[in-house]
Amino acid sequence: MRKITANEFKLSSIIVGVLATLMILFPALTVGDSNTSYSGIQIAFGHEFVNLGGFGSGQIEFSILNLIAYTLPLIAVLLLIFTKQGNLAATIIFGAAAVMFFLIPEFTVVSTTILGNTNEINIDWTFGIGLIFAASLSLLGLLIGLFRIYKKV
Repeated sequence: MRKITANEFKLSSIIVGVLATLMILFPALTVGDSNTSYSGIQIAFGHEFVNLGGFGSGQIEFSILNLIAYTLPLIAVLLLIFTKQGNLAATIIFGAAAVMFFLIPEFTVVSTTILGNTNEINIDWTFGIGLIFAASLSLLGLLIGLFRIYKKV
């Protein structure tokens, strides 16, 4: 049986991190039982989903925590690429990203403005396929990093 080298573990961690970051392009959250879904870009940078002119509007607010959640796997990848001893830090960052991905529905704020009055509304969010994959890939990156630390590969 062939032994897996340190470079192969590092490459697999890099691929996992890049894929987790790319999940920002896919549906992250869906609204309850409807078919309405919002991508990671929309929930991180904000998105106006209703505009009734001067009467009212509805928008998903910009969320720095959602943006950080999607950039943490990329930061872990950069640590793995540009540092020789970045494995421990990258493992911790993958773990933090996984936790933040699971908390994205809590970080996402939706507000409505009706005749100048702005109110936050609670939405029954469900996880979209992009968010599920991003969290799963971050957990995989965490497990690969823990294995590398345990085996000292």
